[in-house]
Amino acid sequence: MLGAGTQSNPYIIQTAQDLNAIRNNLTAYYELANDIDMGSWGNFTPIGTSSAKFIGNFNGKGYKIKNLTINSTTAYVGLFGFTENATIQNVAIENANIVGQNVNYVGILAGNITNTTIKNCYTTGNVSGQYGVGGLVGWHYSGLIENCFSHANPTGRGRVGGLVGNGATSNSLVNKCYSTGLVTVTPDPNLYNGGLIGSHVDPTKVTNSYWDTETSGQTISAGGTGKTTTEMKQQSTYVGWDFTSVWGINNDYPYLQIFGVPTRQPQQQTITIQSYINPIHSKTSKTNKSTKQTQSFLNAIQTLSERHTGTKRTVMTYTLPIKTSVQKQNRSVRSAIATVNTYINPIGSIVERQTKTIKQLLSYVDNIQSKVNIITPLQNKAVNGYLYVLENPSSSYFIEHNSNTYAIKNPSTVEVIN
Repeated sequence: MLGAGTQSNPYIIQTAQDLNAIRNNLTAYYELANDIDMGSWGNFTPIGTSSAKFIGNFNGKGYKIKNLTINSTTAYVGLFGFTENATIQNVAIENANIVGQNVNYVGILAGNITNTTIKNCYTTGNVSGQYGVGGLVGWHYSGLIENCFSHANPTGRGRVGGLVGNGATSNSLVNKCYSTGLVTVTPDPNLYNGGLIGSHVDPTKVTNSYWDTETSGQTISAGGTGKTTTEMKQQSTYVGWDFTSVWGINNDYPYLQIFGVPTRQPQQQTITIQSYINPIHSKTSKTNKSTKQTQSFLNAIQTLSERHTGTKRTVMTYTLPIKTSVQKQNRSVRSAIATVNTYINPIGSIVERQTKTIKQLLSYVDNIQSKVNIITPLQNKAVNGYLYVLENPSSSYFIEHNSNTYAIKNPSTVEVIN
């Protein structure tokens, strides 16, 4: 992970692994460098617990965390489980699926915040838990939530709100925020639920904030003002909001400028139209349409092709014995013997000589040394001692094979018959 984690040189979050590594240093400064898709991560563990709170600074820089999935059986559920003296700003979480199985304090961005500032953030998706469930924050103990909104759908047993589940103290401040998500409370639909805030110790601490009474299914809220969908898409509804540098609106719900103009999703709408048509009298003429089949013919193309073939042959020659026979016939009475010589050109031949050479090899055998001890009795007797020296001579042979060349001549015989 790039950076040093300081305010002037924060850690840079570029991947899902970097995001997960925040839990290794809960006091540092962090910044997103790009959008992060958590779709292939699987079940993500919230960052920060009640015993190890996140107390650092997280700046999304206008980037988004998409397809975040959390399924937890431990309380304080969200991207950040528990924060204290922290700052979270300029981050969006889209298409989240956050589940707290029979546990409390569940939100998409944070499960619980204490003395924490959250600014310029928004969420979409679904979130569910038991008590203290909100589209943005589950349990707001203290701190400021400002310039934020949620389109997420929260579901829980009680203290469920479109933006915040519960504002636990008079220091739970909400300013210039709105929500549109469907708020569902089961089994008791009247147990502290609200379109914007599920419950709040002091609803007056929620200022200049609104919720959509039609899309949320809620006509009440522990703070904020309910508006129709049409009113929620009008700039005049949002009193005191900064539509110059913070917010924007374009015939739809307000958006945060830091994330750019949102792509408007197509909406399905069913319209019933009844029309009445007087009987139509007309004269009908029949028109036949003829379809002709057209065929085209292509004259044969004649070509002259030449084929050149290279043939490789192996030719062997044999020399037959040469024989000559010369006969002389005379129409005379006399007979004579004449010697006729014939000449045959020399027959050339190639003689291949193969020589096998064995080089002289010398071997050396060290002399055999021996020690002879002669033991004699103390009597004056002649003693003979014998010493044998054994040598291992070695022999070397040189063998040559001489090749002989033979000349073969084919004599010719001439016979003269008179």
